[in-house]
Amino acid sequence: MARSSSANPPRRPGHSQAFPEGGLLAPRVSTLSKALTRSAVQFAKAHYGLSQVEWQVVTLLGVFQPVSIRELAYHAMLDAAQISRAVSSLVARGDVNRARSARDSREAELSLTPQGLAMHAELTAAAQARNRHVLDGHSAADVARFFTMLDSFIARARQLSDQE
Repeated sequence: MARSSSANPPRRPGHSQAFPEGGLLAPRVSTLSKALTRSAVQFAKAHYGLSQVEWQVVTLLGVFQPVSIRELAYHAMLDAAQISRAVSSLVARGDVNRARSARDSREAELSLTPQGLAMHAELTAAAQARNRHVLDGHSAADVARFFTMLDSFIARARQLSDQE
């Protein structure tokens, strides 16, 4: 009997969702996030030779710059050492500037170079294309409701983690 690859797991008849039983939110949201992240990282690797952590650094710097490695690690939910290695690589490539922080001379402040900004713009355009693909076939009103619900779910989940 032939084995299926992990990229295309076997499906039971009538079950098109990855997690049909139980109504659990986390596995579905996680699966969506991982699928979109995998696609984004494949694009970043193919077009720019970026690792997953380097892609995260560029993506997050485009939103939060200027920022310290510590703050970037917080936003990426990764260890500061992983972020530091990725930043060093991106600095060597000319995609990221590392300068002394005006707020704290012990910290470096990170920002994208013009080359890094151009890369971020292309990564963002590719992310928007992925969004359009995933949301295609759904009305603008349904998408707006979905985003409102997600924002509510995120806020409530943060309340849980803040309580623990």
